[in-house]
Amino acid sequence: MRLCGNSITFQHYTAEEACQRLARAGCNAVEMWPPHLAGCPTPALLNQFRDFAAELGLELWGYNAVGADYFQPFGSQANYDRTLAGLKADVDHALELGVEDLMVWEGLRPPDSDMPDADLLAVLVALFTEAIDYARPKGVRFSAEPHPFTLGMNNGFMKQLCDRLDRAHFGVLFDFCHYGVGQPETYVDAIYDLGSRIEHLHYSDTDGVTSELHYPPGKGLLDLAAMNQALKAIGFAGTSTLDMYGYPVPEQGYIWGLPIYREALIEIGIADVDD
Repeated sequence: MRLCGNSITFQHYTAEEACQRLARAGCNAVEMWPPHLAGCPTPALLNQFRDFAAELGLELWGYNAVGADYFQPFGSQANYDRTLAGLKADVDHALELGVEDLMVWEGLRPPDSDMPDADLLAVLVALFTEAIDYARPKGVRFSAEPHPFTLGMNNGFMKQLCDRLDRAHFGVLFDFCHYGVGQPETYVDAIYDLGSRIEHLHYSDTDGVTSELHYPPGKGLLDLAAMNQALKAIGFAGTSTLDMYGYPVPEQGYIWGLPIYREALIEIGIADVDD
């Protein structure tokens, strides 16, 4: 059973320390945050980092470039081109790391802009169509992670974006904390609404208020049982990460959260009891 943590949870530590703490807490896989890999600018160094992670018992899974500074596709052709170049560079970096799942976001509404949603959607469809055309032959898949303050927290907008793209290479990253804050009354309904478009989970809990504060499962306010049931009902068969980003004692958060997370994976039906 893959029990995946994310290195961004330990953003104030080196990549070495982040991986050591995840392994010590009981994870056997890690979703990497690009700034943690800044010290590995060559494929040879990335290979050595992968060897280091393997010695800790960690599989490298996924490349989390959500919120990258380059992602500002609206307003001008230069903005669009810079964003597309950033996505392509992250595709290549993910492959150099040896992973094929690239996590991004779908963007912020431009400040002081009155662009209609239909125009914003058209830009994103064009952008991701080009990015997917680049990534598809390389085997890389995108998942976009809506936040309470991004365009995709509107389910209708996110559904249209997904449905106009190659679904084999684009889907929703459903972050429990973000939806609990962004849709406090309807976060379970959002699972049913988005349905098969959900490709990856950031499993966590939340206080229902703070967007970037991911609680260990069971330490917040979410109805996790209802969320698990909803994911099972839609036939979710994707991947997942236990996300502790923002939690003040993240290593302990993983120790508290991993047993609940493990049982959730079994309940949802994406892991075997004997794994």
